[in-house]
Amino acid sequence: MNSPTKSLLRTVVAALAAAPLLTLSSCTQSQAEGAGIGALAGGALGAIAGDDSSDAIRGAAIGAAAGAGVAALKEQNDRKRASQQTAGVRYKKGYKTKNPYQVISPFPPNNLIDISKNPKTGKPFQSGDLARDPSNKQIFRIP
Repeated sequence: MNSPTKSLLRTVVAALAAAPLLTLSSCTQSQAEGAGIGALAGGALGAIAGDDSSDAIRGAAIGAAAGAGVAALKEQNDRKRASQQTAGVRYKKGYKTKNPYQVISPFPPNNLIDISKNPKTGKPFQSGDLARDPSNKQIFRIP
């Protein structure tokens, strides 16, 4: 095998060996996959365009960082979009009573609802929490 081919093979092997190490430092599965793909692409580009194995490793590192960064931005965007979708939903507000542990449902037949214990937390509902009217399954906000 001639020297340039041998050198290219070594750089590709070095880049492939570095890729798994770079993906292990990511936070989420999506970021790990982005880092792995970026490391492979960056290592290949570094091996093709560079002169030695350090160029392939440098390309793999840059590609891994870019891939993980892009994946993190996508996750952040997805979370923001999901929160905007739920934020656009407006719930009717129940009505206060003299008893702080009871509210009147805003939905007919306007039942008296016990809010002394939230089944999810075991504590009383707080103002702004969402509750469900058990008779008609409608969700409303605690006043």
